[in-house]
Parts: sequence; C-alpha cells; structure tokens
Amino acid sequence: MDELIARGFWGPRQEPPDQIADKLVAFLAALDDVVGETLRWSSLHLASRLIAEPANALQVISDAFHRNTDAPHLGVTQAYEARGERIEDFSITMTVGGYSETPNVRNTFVLKGRGEDAEALADPILRQLVSVWDPDWAAVAPRSIMRLLSEVHPVGEPGPKMGCLTYLSAGRAQALPSGMDKHLEKLDNGGVVIGSGEPDGFLSVEKVTEFAKVLRLSAAFSPTPTDRSKL
Repeated sequence: MDELIARGFWGPRQEPPDQIADKLVAFLAALDDVVGETLRWSSLHLASRLIAEPANALQVISDAFHRNTDAPHLGVTQAYEARGERIEDFSITMTVGGYSETPNVRNTFVLKGRGEDAEALADPILRQLVSVWDPDWAAVAPRSIMRLLSEVHPVGEPGPKMGCLTYLSAGRAQALPSGMDKHLEKLDNGGVVIGSGEPDGFLSVEKVTEFAKVLRLSAAFSPTPTDRSKL
C-alpha cells in the first residue's frame, strides 16, 4: 500500500495564531469533504479533544506561539494524526507563521495519507492545500514515485520539486516556458496545476522527469523566496 504525500511551501509570512487556526480548521473540514468522512485528528497537546473544533485549534496554536518566545520569526511547528475508513492513516506536519528571511528557512505544510484510494485523492487534496494555505508552490505524489524522481530532485536542492501534480503560484506561472499549456490548468488565483487533466489522472514518472529537467532551468523553478510570501 503506497503513501500519498502532498507538500506546500512558501516564504516569509507572519500570521497571528487565530489566522493560522482558522486555516487549519478550514483545511480539515475540506479534507473531510474530500475523503467523505469526518476524521478525528489528535494532537499531543490536546489530549482527547478534537483539533478540528475552532476553539481547540486556536488554543493549541496559541500555546505553541507562547512556547516559542526564543525564535518567533521561525513560526511554530505542529503535528497531528488521524485514522479513517477510506484512508487508514493521515498525518500533518506543518511549520507556519514564520517570517525569517534566512535562506533555507520556509513555511511548510505536509500531509501524508496511506490507503487503497489515496492516489485517487491526489488532485482534490492538492487543490484544497492550495486554496487554504496559499503556498508559493505545492506538489503531490505517491512515495514510490518520489523515490524514482530523486535523481532529478536531489535532496536539499532549493526551488520547487515536481510531483505527479505540481502547483505553481501566479508569479511562477508567468515564467513557465512555452509549450506546456496542454499539460496544465490555470486557476482563478493566477496559479497553475501542472499535470491536471492527464488521461491517468496525473503525470507519469517519465513525463515528470522530462518536465523537471526543463523547468529546473527556468525562472519558474527558482528557489523559494526569502523576502516575500509568494514569488
């Protein structure tokens, strides 16, 4: 059984606890709609209370900020887990609210899900991640395919790393090379999803490898910005 991994990244974006809590609750509600059931997310800092409840989400995020008095510019890191019927295991790891302009420091949101139907949820999960968290770039792919892409996406290399579906913000989309229109969908926010509409639901490993080698040389795949929230 493969594991689906959806990731979103963005540069400095200082956000208060209530705004982050609202986004978290909105994303969890959207994820429930995607999987067709109400997931019960747990947090080490909330015992048996549900993180999807607005008051609980605000409490756990606020407490995290209060604990992080030494380096508030780095934001807060949180981890949550859930189990469901369609997707047996879900996990979220996020570092958000950071506004450091230090290279290699960025805000991140990572969702992992393991289940028989995980790949079928790749597109809607990516779209909800984009809609709620407004990343600079995001991608989704099964772990097995991510391993195959390791040669074109070396660990530690800056800039976007393609998945079977890849989202680029409006600024990055403007820098895409010509000839890719039939492989992408333009979103209302000006961004694009590369791979949307493919016959098999998303790009093959061969096509991702081909695109990654071309895009790596373009301005659309420049490093995640450290002086603004989106390119």
